[in-house]
Amino acid sequence: MAAPSSPPAAGTAPAKRVPRGSGHALLWARGLLGLLGGYAVAACWAAALARLLPGAKADATLVATMAAFVVYALAAIWAYAARSTLRATLGLLVAGGLGALLAWLLRGGVA
Repeated sequence: MAAPSSPPAAGTAPAKRVPRGSGHALLWARGLLGLLGGYAVAACWAAALARLLPGAKADATLVATMAAFVVYALAAIWAYAARSTLRATLGLLVAGGLGALLAWLLRGGVA
């Protein structure tokens, strides 16, 4: 644990803190992550759900596509809600990977 810093001497200005990264760059990174990563996660889960849902192929695909809109919104929210951009990326990779794995395992099914 770091020792508490002593207050600056009288008459001197406190040291300025330098930000770790550009706020605009991080905002753009999370925006692109939410846009593109969210789309990829939603597409993987739409493919998996289309194969999982019972009923006719067209009906299952339609319901899975509608459910993918919710998945896309949740993935985009996650891109901004995560503590760090790395954590957001890993979360979206895991979610997309699970959907893709499920779709791949069920590939002989509906779609």
